[in-house]
Amino acid sequence: MYLRVLLATACVALAAGCTTASGPTFNLDSVTLANGTQAYRAQCLGVFESSESCLEQVKKVCGSKPAVRVATIDRVASGMKPEDDPREILFACSTPVPPHSQPVPQPQPQPVPQAAPRPVPQPAPARKVTLQGDANFELNSASLTPAAKASLDDFIGANRGVDIQQLTIAGYTDSTGSEALNNRLSGARARAVQSYLASHGLRAARNNVNGYGSTSPVAPNTTAAGRAKNRRVEIQVDGQ
Repeated sequence: MYLRVLLATACVALAAGCTTASGPTFNLDSVTLANGTQAYRAQCLGVFESSESCLEQVKKVCGSKPAVRVATIDRVASGMKPEDDPREILFACSTPVPPHSQPVPQPQPQPVPQAAPRPVPQPAPARKVTLQGDANFELNSASLTPAAKASLDDFIGANRGVDIQQLTIAGYTDSTGSEALNNRLSGARARAVQSYLASHGLRAARNNVNGYGSTSPVAPNTTAAGRAKNRRVEIQVDGQ
């Protein structure tokens, strides 16, 4: 005895069909479901038939397409319990979904190497300055004038941060006056410059401060212009 158990009542209730094939062990109908889907019904209800006959028809109809089971009717044994032995299968053949193609990885643009920025050239420290002429000291005195102080301030600013190993300051005069006076005046002016530099932050590991009088002239002492050039204090730093 067989009991037809309908698993998809909504779909099958409106299905209409006609026999498309039959054999000793099966019947195959083509049906249209209520939603318009083309489906098939394989029946294997005889005594000598089995569910294998139905499943074989499912495979033949769908071929390489996946078979979607809409409803089944199991064989029923004593006690009206189904035996999980389908004897009627309502199925449809679905179109296989192509495997999701993986996107082809695109080459990533390589970063363009950037040229290293050129170092900003730093101003070279002023290594030497000369206070020359009568505008830098009072007459016959070691007192610095405002003009001399302004020149020394520029020199200090240019050497700020420089590791000064040695500071050399040399004072000179023209040939007028006695040798003793010239030596004393040139030395006093050299020391006045050193004192101003140190008090404004320019110091060195070693100091060489001397007055040389009228020796080593840079211009003839025979003219007023030449003598003015010889009255000078030369300052030089050595360091890094």
